[in-house]
Amino acid sequence: MRNRCIWRFGTWLEGLISVLTLGHGKQLAGWIAWTFFKRTDCGCDSRRDYLDNLFNCNNDIKLW
Repeated sequence: MRNRCIWRFGTWLEGLISVLTLGHGKQLAGWIAWTFFKRTDCGCDSRRDYLDNLFNCNNDIKLW
């Protein structure tokens, strides 16, 4: 059986966060990461990619 992309959960979650924060999700996460944890990266992209890969959704384009 072939593994198929069931649901892009990471992309969906990023969209939900964007709606809830009125489009300022990454800026808010970056501010929290720097202020409280002294990290330059909030980890938003790596979290999205990890959750997408968890549901077998790669960003590669496949024609067949």
